Amino acid sequence: MKNTIKAITVLTLIASMASSFADGPGWTLESNVKNLVVVATGGINVQLSPGLSGCTSQSGYGETYASIYPDHPGLNAMHSNLLAAKMSGKKVKLYLFDNKCKAVEMILID
Repeated sequence: MKNTIKAITVLTLIASMASSFADGPGWTLESNVKNLVVVATGGINVQLSPGLSGCTSQSGYGETYASIYPDHPGLNAMHSNLLAAKMSGKKVKLYLFDNKCKAVEMILID
């Protein structure tokens, strides 16, 4: 019984140390928009809190930025919603298409 409790405790600690986001593919957890960057190609990089890691962002902004590329058909809508979330303090979830953190969908959390 004592070993079972220790094992559960260790697993709980490991789970709590894990990232609170998906580095892709998949949905991030509910996050705040920390920074938005409109890059030279017309795409957008977004930095969330809790942060991402291991991303390959467009225009070299680093591994903590997800990217919405300029050819995305919903670029303007996503940009507007990300700005609204940043200004209002509302949370968002991004769907990351791949492990490079290419954002292709988003949810503005009520």
